[in-house]
Amino acid sequence: MSSLRRALIGIGIAGFAAGVGIALLAANSNHLDSRGAAVALGLLLGWSFIGTGLYAWDRRPGNGTGAIMVGVGFAWFLGTLVTANSALVFTLGLTVNNLFFAVLLHLLLAFPSGRLETRNHKLLAGASYFVAVPLGLPFLLFADMTDDELCGCPDNLLMVQDSVTTAQILGAVQIIPAIALFAAVGRVAFRRWRAAEGIERTALSPMIWAGLVMLAVAGVQIAAGAVSQEGKGQILFFACVAAMAAVPYGFLVGLLRSRTAGLELENVRLDAELQDRIEELRASRARIVQASDTARRRLERDLHDGAQQRLVALALDLKLARAKLDKDPAAAAELLDASIEELAEATRELRELARGIHPALLTDRGLGPALEAIASRAPVPVEVAPVPEMRLPGPVESAAYFVVAEALTNVSKYANATHAEVTVTRSNGRVVVEVRDNGVGGANPAAGSGLSGLADRVAALDGLLDVQSPQGGGTIVRAEVPCE
Repeated sequence: MSSLRRALIGIGIAGFAAGVGIALLAANSNHLDSRGAAVALGLLLGWSFIGTGLYAWDRRPGNGTGAIMVGVGFAWFLGTLVTANSALVFTLGLTVNNLFFAVLLHLLLAFPSGRLETRNHKLLAGASYFVAVPLGLPFLLFADMTDDELCGCPDNLLMVQDSVTTAQILGAVQIIPAIALFAAVGRVAFRRWRAAEGIERTALSPMIWAGLVMLAVAGVQIAAGAVSQEGKGQILFFACVAAMAAVPYGFLVGLLRSRTAGLELENVRLDAELQDRIEELRASRARIVQASDTARRRLERDLHDGAQQRLVALALDLKLARAKLDKDPAAAAELLDASIEELAEATRELRELARGIHPALLTDRGLGPALEAIASRAPVPVEVAPVPEMRLPGPVESAAYFVVAEALTNVSKYANATHAEVTVTRSNGRVVVEVRDNGVGGANPAAGSGLSGLADRVAALDGLLDVQSPQGGGTIVRAEVPCE
């Protein structure tokens, strides 16, 4: 069991014990009307916040909402110490009686991330705590709670002078900003709901509307706190408690919905990425087909203009040599010597063409010698690091070879470099090919067919080609290909 899970269990046990203790105090209170209903609703409210808060905390430990919900439940139990018959416990309850509202407003401002995201939210939360506790203390200095017109409660140990008028004025000093805070937090919550759209609004709705109803009922209950008509104050109190008891479940539904919103948004994002990948594959396939057609036409042209013409000329020379063989052997010998040279040249051209299609050296001796051969033909010094000793799969070797070949061709044509380096490494199921130069940089993969064709070749192996080429900073061509 994790340390967090053990801590949450401990908090849950403490919350249960706190509820039982408060229930015993309320059940034996000499100044609490409708004890049964008060005890039931009080336990429902406190345990609802603590229970749902612990569940949210366990499910989303990185989100502070669950911890704040637990704090609301404990703040409620602290406030209900005013039901005690003991003057000391009763007075302690008076000092923190409104702390519950401050923590609840904090919760509304912090949902759903569990953090106060803006400076305005932090100011509102700080003001809520100030109004709930420090601003209420002056009222207690002049309020005689034993007066039946107030509550017929135990002695207020903080009272220094009994002054009904002063107490009423100081009570209004607390009540007016409290109602203003309720309105401000309600406005923030409503604007957040209105600004949300689609899935996000669906996730926020249970919390926002439960909180708004609670704020409205609580505001009316606080404003009517001085109402002395029999039964009216109790009705408002129980309505307020019932509204507040619904809040944690609205928060819990909102948390669960926000997680399911998160999953749907992730699915939407993944679907968009998949569609982009499909489009890229379609474009890549079209480029591969076009490149194949271009390569085939170039091969046909090279064969026609080069080796084929030489072979046709060779056939004509051989016919002439045969015709002169009896009459002019010397001329026939010259034609045969020229034909042998022409045949050698045609063979060389065919080898060059074959090397462009797939080099025999790569097939026969592997990637290392093939790269050394490319480097030896480059017009600038090229340092080739030792390649992996074990032969790579054919398609991977071929891709690595042509990445290096194309990159070094670009170095010789465009980079104005004095040095280049080639490395091929294999680790963690991937082969990384890298070609660096100290040239002028500024290479653009999208501007030519060479690098884009390499990107398609690498992508066909589920790999990636990356080109970094800042102006004046040299160029790095890096290909990464899976290779188990």
